[in-house]
Amino acid sequence: MNAIGDITVLPLFNKDIDKVLASVDFQNGYKYTDFNPKFDKVAAYVIGGLIAGKILAKAGIFALILKFWKILVVAVIGVFAALKKKVTGQKNEQ
Repeated sequence: MNAIGDITVLPLFNKDIDKVLASVDFQNGYKYTDFNPKFDKVAAYVIGGLIAGKILAKAGIFALILKFWKILVVAVIGVFAALKKKVTGQKNEQ
């Protein structure tokens, strides 16, 4: 369990920590100690995502994005401008 606050409220939190901890009571079967890897699923996609991210980083995808960031920004702005033009129905006046 986590608590976030300014350091000035630490004494107040320490005073009431027992009340906070007593307010949380997990049912049997839902506690960390009840975990059984035979029956309970483990989030394997998290590990897969970490591995894929590492591979992409090694492949230089982020370096490539950093190299061409100005072109990407201009392209994104152009796409949004085209969408706005299409949605609002504005036409070029000559």
